[in-house]
Amino acid sequence: MTQKPHAPAADELERLRQEAAKAKDQYLRTLAEFENAKKRLHREKEEFSKYAVESLVRELLPIVDSLDQALVAVDTHADPQAVIKGIHLIYRQLLGLLAKEGVQRIPTVGEPFDPHQHEAVAQVESNDGQAENTITEEVHVGYTMHGKVIRPAMVKVARKTATSDQRPATQQSSEGGTSDG
Repeated sequence: MTQKPHAPAADELERLRQEAAKAKDQYLRTLAEFENAKKRLHREKEEFSKYAVESLVRELLPIVDSLDQALVAVDTHADPQAVIKGIHLIYRQLLGLLAKEGVQRIPTVGEPFDPHQHEAVAQVESNDGQAENTITEEVHVGYTMHGKVIRPAMVKVARKTATSDQRPATQQSSEGGTSDG
């Protein structure tokens, strides 16, 4: 009796085919799970972006209500002092909300100019012994949020005043020449 030498090889080949089919099926399932997870994360990211500021908006609504009341008071010609007090109250409400969210005003007048926080819109002659590059006036308030500048302060900066004993270098060098004769 002669045994077929290929029978064990055929069985091995069939076993390998089944393992390959199983591995391919597992790969396709994993790939599908990955794609589904990617789509889910994309949807969640869009949803988060859409409603990320919802809590801030909720906190702004009472301030909008206060503004509505102030406008009604203005339209009905209410007591001007009451309207002014109401506007100051609304302003403090808004600043309080911004502070709660980590928003701070950038210090300006009297501070040294910092190009990372300030934007110089003009240079003015320094007075009263004010140091050069000191901020003399704030044109627009600047803000940081959690330490990051979200809007630089627009400022005017002091520069040295020209005095009579300070002449341009070209004048000084031309006057001091020819002493050899």
